[in-house]
Amino acid sequence: MKKIGAVALTALLAGSAWTPFAVQANEDVIQMENEEVKDASDFIQATGVITNIENRDNDLMVTVENEEGLITIFRVQDKTLLFNSGTTEEIQPADLKKDMKVEAYYDKNKPMILIYPAQITPELFFVIDEEKPGSVKVGKFDEDFLSLDKELKLNIGEETTIVNQQGEKINKGDLSGKELAVFYSITTRSLPPQTPPDKIVALDPLTDEGTNEEEGEETPEIPETQDIPNSVVKMIANDHYMKDGVKMIPLRKVAEELGYTVVSQPKVNGAILTKENRSFTITRGELTYGFNKSLQKFEAAPELHEWNKTYVSEDFLKALLGE
Repeated sequence: MKKIGAVALTALLAGSAWTPFAVQANEDVIQMENEEVKDASDFIQATGVITNIENRDNDLMVTVENEEGLITIFRVQDKTLLFNSGTTEEIQPADLKKDMKVEAYYDKNKPMILIYPAQITPELFFVIDEEKPGSVKVGKFDEDFLSLDKELKLNIGEETTIVNQQGEKINKGDLSGKELAVFYSITTRSLPPQTPPDKIVALDPLTDEGTNEEEGEETPEIPETQDIPNSVVKMIANDHYMKDGVKMIPLRKVAEELGYTVVSQPKVNGAILTKENRSFTITRGELTYGFNKSLQKFEAAPELHEWNKTYVSEDFLKALLGE
């Protein structure tokens, strides 16, 4: 899903023993790595176990819980591509059962309503076969069929089945410029691992943001929620995680989108946020934070997560908005 707002993806906080120059160098490296990872796929992956299945409005609402206890409800529709990871064959929604291990992939550019549990319509849905081992890699590959995240190299041979999203057989040359769903069962121990894939599905380009390809109509924007700008709603929907039931959101990205200047304070393991006559002092790992000359409290302490980015509890949004 697209990160809304042209905000540079830099690290917010660094270790207390680092100099400001080391902090800046680290931020530059992280920004480059983030760009590489961002471009490696148009999809976000979610994994877990099916805990509930419910029919609703001709769709299948599949509740999935991951290892951290995060719950997501996936709306499986007729257009959703469903596969068995081991057999590589397509399956039907009726084949989905409780306690199945699954992997879902959904468009990272798709806006979502900011609710919990999240309700997402996936483009791809894989059941992990417990009897026939097999793995799936969804991503973009270069001209040598090395994934852009450098995690897998494809050695495509005559035994590899190659089809388009509609299930029609195509040639190896037709894979250029396509995002691929790759089924494989064995890899080498080299770096990166190499595999003779069992099957490759060349995926159609995703719908451009704001357009419905099937109907040719504009997709309505997500309504602003509790005075939160639409861009911030989308940003948080695309970039958050749950910790002990608390939604954690990216501090720097959200604050800068709301017009704040964010300055890292590595000596105190924190940051200062300023906007007009408002000033916040944040310390990673501390439940309390400073607002002007008063002390306030987070629902959960800020922490480092994912590519050296600092996340804060979602309740901090109210403070940033002046509520």
